[in-house]
Amino acid sequence: MRSLGPGLIWREAGRGPLRLFMLALALSVASMLSVTLVADRLNQAIKVSGRDYIAADRILSGSRPAPEAWLLEAQQLGLAISRTQAFQSVLFAGEALQLASVRAVDEAFPFYGDLQLAPAGQVQPGTIWLSSRLLALLQVQAGDRIELGNLELQVAGELVSEPDQGFSPMLLAPRAMIHRDDVAATGILMAGSRVRYRYLFAGAEADLQRYADWLQPRLLPGQRWRGPDNADTPVARSLVRAEQFFRLASLTGVLLGILAMAIAMGYFSRREQDRMALLKTLGATRRQLFGWLSRLLLTLLVLGAVMGALIGYGLHKLILLSLGEALAVPLPPPSLTPFAVAAGLALLTTLMLSVVPMARLLKVPPLRVLRNEAEARISPWWSAGILLTGTFVLSWVFAGDAGLAIGLLLGLVTLMGLLGGLCWLLLALARRRRGSVAFRLALSRLQRARMTTLVQFGGVALALFLGTLLWVVRGELVDGFLARLPPDTPNRFLINIATHERDPLQQRLDRAGLDRSQFYPIVRGRLSAINEQPAVADVDSGRGGGLGRELNLTYGEQLPDGNRILQGDWSTLADSVSVESGLAERLGLTLGDRLTLDLAGQQVSAEVRTIREVDWDSMKPNFYLIFSPDVLADYPVTWLASFYLPPAQQAFDVELIRAFPTVTLLDVDALLEQLRTVLAQVGQALLVIMLLVTGASLLVLLAQMETTLESRRRELVLLRTLGAGERLISASLRWEWLAAGLVSGLAAALAVELCVAILLPWWLGLPWQPHPHIWIGLPLLGAGLLLLTGRAGGVTRGTLMARLRQWG
Repeated sequence: MRSLGPGLIWREAGRGPLRLFMLALALSVASMLSVTLVADRLNQAIKVSGRDYIAADRILSGSRPAPEAWLLEAQQLGLAISRTQAFQSVLFAGEALQLASVRAVDEAFPFYGDLQLAPAGQVQPGTIWLSSRLLALLQVQAGDRIELGNLELQVAGELVSEPDQGFSPMLLAPRAMIHRDDVAATGILMAGSRVRYRYLFAGAEADLQRYADWLQPRLLPGQRWRGPDNADTPVARSLVRAEQFFRLASLTGVLLGILAMAIAMGYFSRREQDRMALLKTLGATRRQLFGWLSRLLLTLLVLGAVMGALIGYGLHKLILLSLGEALAVPLPPPSLTPFAVAAGLALLTTLMLSVVPMARLLKVPPLRVLRNEAEARISPWWSAGILLTGTFVLSWVFAGDAGLAIGLLLGLVTLMGLLGGLCWLLLALARRRRGSVAFRLALSRLQRARMTTLVQFGGVALALFLGTLLWVVRGELVDGFLARLPPDTPNRFLINIATHERDPLQQRLDRAGLDRSQFYPIVRGRLSAINEQPAVADVDSGRGGGLGRELNLTYGEQLPDGNRILQGDWSTLADSVSVESGLAERLGLTLGDRLTLDLAGQQVSAEVRTIREVDWDSMKPNFYLIFSPDVLADYPVTWLASFYLPPAQQAFDVELIRAFPTVTLLDVDALLEQLRTVLAQVGQALLVIMLLVTGASLLVLLAQMETTLESRRRELVLLRTLGAGERLISASLRWEWLAAGLVSGLAAALAVELCVAILLPWWLGLPWQPHPHIWIGLPLLGAGLLLLTGRAGGVTRGTLMARLRQWG
């Protein structure tokens, strides 16, 4: 039939609810594609040039130097070796000082990749190369001299990039590079100092494998042997965490897009029932109608997917631009995988949302031409079941966490339950209030069609809920932790303090009138056994951040500030250890258990006498394990302390470090400022996703507005026939939208508070605090957006009357 030709398909696809469906599909695809493109390019950067990103064929890393016998064995097998060390220390340039991440390398570094220096050269003894940030902070240039510990070094130029630098956004301290031969002369490193040793190996694959077979049985806890194809690297872990967060953010846009698509498709299905019935009476077969609807869906699918792909590609460029220096390496072009996934998402959502509406259209009886109440009998539970199942699958695949997907669905169900209760309560209260005729008309419409009202309010509430949840979590991530720090939080840490420096340093701090902590003795050790059973398998995550690594251990007679005893009694009984509660829970420790630790090859043990709670957010020195003095007092120690330095006494830093050049001073203010910069970059990238979420929310509101008018069509025509003026009809619709916005805003505010109270402690590890502004802002925002969307969607008095004449 000609009436079912391409012209009709293009007209339907370009107007009304199907136009909203296509735009919502495009936004869903763009939201997902923008994030997966970023993740794909970062993954490709690791995989394409794997050796370049570790600067070797294999690396051996750990917090202790490798025995010379191990390196001699590698050389006998024909392997080339490069030795590097990394540590943090303070650099001096005149009166300026700056904490830096210092790396010491030899002439062989690197085997692969590019060590970019400006001007081009090599790392030589007596020189130091500084990153551009360090050059600016210290206000030095090539040829100037700076101090590192007891050694004065000449600035050779700029350290542009290292092949194995990675692109972790949390690399807070600016970088510097010196020659390995200069480390001893600095006098910085001593027993207990934090140093990371990395040994780079290059050679034939067969020789590397033979050496790995010989070496791996000899590896000690905390030492790791890995190659370029090992995904368990700091870069990969940072990438996974960042990717998960951005995926969750973009999932919000996807879900809002699906909601708008569902509303638009439902509206189209209801509106087209009369046409389907008429076409059947004119001889159209179900097969012909199925072909027309299929071509219509295919047109929407192709147009929406292509539009979303173009938008998503542009947005992923904006995300990379927003991250700025957090991505300090060039990225290869993306693969086709994200585009294939985007096409799959478009196909899945289109089929998921259209199967029931299209089946309802195909089953419309021809009798509907004479009896408007005749329609296909398909239970609405089919639509709800398919939508919930599809949403769960998408959330699971996209977020990579089944528990999170289940939690999201439970949150949506809870939101609808809250909304239903609020609707019932507020409608009951409104019945007691006498108002204008327009107000009573709007109230009666909402009361008569309660299920329609719930669905109408639900769309608005879900849009407000998802958008606000992302905004609140973004705010907590970027500003929450920093804003909760008290003004007198310690902003300086002193580490690597030798015993002979402790008393003079303490006296200098007291003379300056500074608020300081006590001085804590530090011994480096590794937990090796629990109740004489090996503990490494239990405590070492294998990711370099587990408790199989070396810990800072301390001892003392006083309980540190911010610690609270949960079990046992704090005492100085011999042979005792106090354990932090989180560690005790992770390891299943109880009072009376016995812990054994490895201190540079020597074994010590103690009995668990107390379990305590630690306030890790206090920015004060805190420890997993605190021993009685008799356990560790005979071992070499360094000391640690913190203090608060007021802004007016900033010159004290230079005075202090010049008097104690081997002590490392951590300027927490500088680190927090860099953290703010990094989080701001992440926030800017999230802002791109939030723009998509905002667009999807507006589409939900527009689709809801169209549905509202369609569902009220008969009543509005009847009111007009009975003589109601256009002012009265317009006012009644505005009251309805105002009520929808206020009630939906209240429900969304309650749901956001509940979700944030769960998400912040569980996901981000931050304490929950109420957000009173959303209780006022969301109802007002909901009402304002619905009223504005009504005008933007053409629902003004003039256009409303034109529609009524068309319907009549």
